[in-house]
Amino acid sequence: MRTRREIIPLLKALTKKPDPVTAKIPDSTHTMITAVLDVLPNKNLMVLDYGPAEALNKKLLAADRVICTTRHEMVETRFNCSNLKQVKYKGEPAFAVPLPDSVLHLQRRGYFRIKPLTSHPAYLGLTLENDQVLNLKLIDIGIKGLSLQDNLFRLHTAQGKVFENCKLTLPANPSLNVNFELRYSASSSSRDGQEFNRVGGRFINLNPNDEFNLQRFINMVQIEQNALIKG
Repeated sequence: MRTRREIIPLLKALTKKPDPVTAKIPDSTHTMITAVLDVLPNKNLMVLDYGPAEALNKKLLAADRVICTTRHEMVETRFNCSNLKQVKYKGEPAFAVPLPDSVLHLQRRGYFRIKPLTSHPAYLGLTLENDQVLNLKLIDIGIKGLSLQDNLFRLHTAQGKVFENCKLTLPANPSLNVNFELRYSASSSSRDGQEFNRVGGRFINLNPNDEFNLQRFINMVQIEQNALIKG
């Protein structure tokens, strides 16, 4: 990630729990567990938690660069910090650091797809030519696109058709408005033998905020699926 539109929402998400962050001085054994306490875009600053060991805090303050690594919703996230300053935040010592120019967020598994839980289905609303909205249940979804289950074979459209402002309804997450390009349709059948039309396609010009929310939903489903497997 290299734009503020991508970086700032991600850093703000790190403040919610907050996620533990490992701060390491390169080419040394000096590491410390910290956390992102606040993100101040207007000041181009991020606030990090201060450590309990003052000697290590001083080493971080004197370092030219500090590498910060965390796992947010099962996704590894890494960024560099420089020019750390000691400040007071809500009456307590903290680090203030300029917002990073880039963030490595290893979620770009472009063709990875996950199936929403049967107990919590997700839907995409497509507006047809007669202005009727056709709500179809998702079979699977990824950052780049999704596939849908058309039980009544109502979607009769040629490949390449673009549906604009489709409402993507995700359980326990904000709904998204997306542009969806139909790439294929094929007859399929469920485990109980029910025939349906499987429709697949890709998102067009998904903005960074919607992509972030979609990735969060995918991670949430992964966590729930892993919990079910472990019992």
